[in-house]
This record gives sequence, structure tokens and C-alpha cells, in this order.
Amino acid sequence: MNAFVRFNPEQEAVSLRDAMNQLFAESFIHPHQFRHGHGHGMGRRRGQVPMDLYETESDYVVSLAVPGLTSENFDITIEQDVLTICGTVEQKQPEQEVRYHVREQNLCDFNRSVRFPTTVEAEKVQASLNAGILTIHVPKAETARARRIDVAAS
Repeated sequence: MNAFVRFNPEQEAVSLRDAMNQLFAESFIHPHQFRHGHGHGMGRRRGQVPMDLYETESDYVVSLAVPGLTSENFDITIEQDVLTICGTVEQKQPEQEVRYHVREQNLCDFNRSVRFPTTVEAEKVQASLNAGILTIHVPKAETARARRIDVAAS
């Protein structure tokens, strides 16, 4: 026997709103992003910075938008084909008491890791910082690079 359910647009709208809220929360808020601050008595938020990752025939390129940071703000390591980029941001406090109306430039510490699908040459990794963009070139190992095979005619 088939049961018919009456369509209730109000109930569906609430369901869609709840679904969007859940999607938003899962996309941007992760429990491992929050860590207790050192000696501050309050938690220090850990965040994500925008990252691009692409590959060429010879290497992988990781690019992060990190406006206002200098080379001293980064700790970059590579081990077993996993690149880890840690950034430390010192929050500057205004010299006098202020009340923010909009505060969108709240950079915080971050940690990004990338596992490469092929073997890379860790000793040849190069990083540069230019105009707020951190770019890291990670060369592929010779054995991981694609090779063109010529077919000999007989």
C-alpha cells in the first residue's frame, strides 16, 4: 500500500536551512583548528589559509595566500612525501581601547599538510614569498615523471 505525504513548503524550507547550516559548519569549522594559547588563559584559534596545488610535468607547486607575513612566520618541512606548512601569526593589539564594528582581517596560526601521490625530491624543494603569496616548488623524483616512449618502426 502506498502512503501519500502532503507537501509542506514551510517544513521543507526549515530542512533546507538546517542542511545549509550543517554544510557551512562542516566546511569551515574543524575541531583540530582550535588550540589553547600559551599563557593567555583563552583558546587561540587555528585556521586555514587559501591554498592552490597543481602539478607540472616535473614538479608540484603549492601556493598559499598569506598577506602581511614574512619568511620568519613559517616552518616548512617535508618528510616521506608529505609537505607541512606551519604559520605563526602574532596578533597585534591596538595601543588603546577600541570597539570593532567590522573585523575581517583576523589572521591566525595555521597548519597545512599535503601528501603527494608520487615520490618527490625533498632536498630540492624551494620556497619563496612574494606580495603575500608563499609559493613552494616540490620536484617530482625522476622515477615519478612521465616519459614519452618512442615506437620504433620495423
